[in-house]
Amino acid sequence: MIVSMTGYGRGKAEDGDTKVTVEMKTVNHRFCEFIIRMPRQLMILEEKVKKKQVNILEEEELNYL
Repeated sequence: MIVSMTGYGRGKAEDGDTKVTVEMKTVNHRFCEFIIRMPRQLMILEEKVKKKQVNILEEEELNYL
């Protein structure tokens, strides 16, 4: 029986001079929460990134075992 569901992933992308590394981890939690760490000059994008993630989750099917 599965009693815990955790996960970790890491991805990298490059486009010219722009390099992005994304790390994601999931843990059992009662609420959907996104914690984003990025350079201060990109923090203006934080809300857009969070909204995009919520939209993606709403469109996907989540299965709880």
